[in-house]
Amino acid sequence: MERVKNMLCALRDGVSYVFSWMVICCVVLSLISGNREISVGFLIKLFGLCLWGVISFIVCFRNAKVQKKGFVFSLTLFYFLFIPVEVLMFYAMRIFTGAGNAVAWIVFGIIIITTYLISLLIDHFVMKRNAEIYTQKMMDYVSGDRQ
Repeated sequence: MERVKNMLCALRDGVSYVFSWMVICCVVLSLISGNREISVGFLIKLFGLCLWGVISFIVCFRNAKVQKKGFVFSLTLFYFLFIPVEVLMFYAMRIFTGAGNAVAWIVFGIIIITTYLISLLIDHFVMKRNAEIYTQKMMDYVSGDRQ
């Protein structure tokens, strides 16, 4: 029961955080582009996209079974779960229209690949180093070499 409660709390917190920021970004883009209105239908679709993103995040990064397989597996699973739904929702929200053009798809692909690579680099260089330092400090503590 506690796991369900924690999952629902994470879902509530995640959706409120993500949806709030997405609405702020949409309002700013709307003002910049000169389009002074955002429809309720658009907001409902945006909420659905945020909800799916948070559910995907919880499944990939807060599930013990998935976490045991490592960060790269979790990140890859998240991308496979979220990106197809993101593309479908972008079409439903009319951010993408028709078949699109090559430039738009290339930009979208570059953004996805770049964020994936940055996440892998952060994991490899920063998190691995922090884990090594933490492990060394624990070994020093256990061996009695305390500072």
